Amino acid sequence: MGFLYLLSLSVNVLCLIQKVPQIYRIFTTKNVESVSLTSVLLEETAYTLVLTYNLWRDYPLSTFFEYIFLFIQDLLLLLAIWKYSKKDTKDKSKLNDPSTPLYGILTFSLYLLMSVIGLIPSAWMRICTMLVIPIGASSKIAQLRTILQNKSVGQVSRLGWMIACYNNFARIITNLIETRDMSMVLNLFISLILNISIVIACTVYKYGPVRKSKDKKKKKTT
Repeated sequence: MGFLYLLSLSVNVLCLIQKVPQIYRIFTTKNVESVSLTSVLLEETAYTLVLTYNLWRDYPLSTFFEYIFLFIQDLLLLLAIWKYSKKDTKDKSKLNDPSTPLYGILTFSLYLLMSVIGLIPSAWMRICTMLVIPIGASSKIAQLRTILQNKSVGQVSRLGWMIACYNNFARIITNLIETRDMSMVLNLFISLILNISIVIACTVYKYGPVRKSKDKKKKKTT
């Protein structure tokens, strides 16, 4: 069907630039405020598992083409976070370690390489697909939580998340018509709801904390 072809094509094209607004915003502002490192690491984990699984199964490139560029873009996003994140010496958590994004880049790249040359056990490749839904959902919840806690959108790009919403919606339609894979549809639907929630949070906190209306003037004391 021509409609489905155009829909899939639009998803592939938009995935080429889905993370670009976020990456551009960080590099231009030199700031990573409200950008959740936990979210990016979890998201890249999900992308890596999906990409390596499709490569292992030797599926047609057209069925997972977008994940190649999403994988690369998240590596660049991790690089940007490493370059512009501020070190908090009071926080001893591993995620606050300025080297964490670099460790993530190395780990994801090494895992992809090991998968391509066939060093990942087949049993694990079959199991890992079941982890994609909870990991992907957790990544979005982590980003949403960061925005709500900071009460500020910071440097989070609303445009990037809006593109993600469109891609989810388009993939729901193509899967319902072409594959009728309800597990995939459920995954996409959960992702869509969480992405919409992040877009709403970005809209609400675009200019920082929501200011409450000032109380009426206090009554004069006698």
